[in-house]
Amino acid sequence: MTIARTEHAAGTPYELDVRRQLNQARRDLAEAHAELAARRDQETALRTHLESLAADVRATGQAYTELHVAYVELLTHARATVAAAAHAEPAPAAYIAGHLEEIGLQPTPGAVPKQVVAEGLSIATQVSRAAS
Repeated sequence: MTIARTEHAAGTPYELDVRRQLNQARRDLAEAHAELAARRDQETALRTHLESLAADVRATGQAYTELHVAYVELLTHARATVAAAAHAEPAPAAYIAGHLEEIGLQPTPGAVPKQVVAEGLSIATQVSRAAS
């Protein structure tokens, strides 16, 4: 009678410990790869968001510049109107009226000055409240 010996892939305790460590290292590496992929996705999303914000800043800067130029032009024409009145020019309001007509903001014919001021201040108040 022959006894068959079966060999198990057991190995020495040291080899088993090395295998366990190697398997744990593989799991740790897989987790690190997954975390790295997630962080790369986050980086991509943040980069896209940052680029969007930068574009918004540029657009806002451009809009501010345009509004500032319009304000300076309007203020310049208003100051010219006051200077013309101080020098007793025949039609001092022509400076501001011409500018308002040019930009399409001249009051309607027959508009009451106090009503025009009240409407403008009302709009300014609404815009101010909306901004706060």
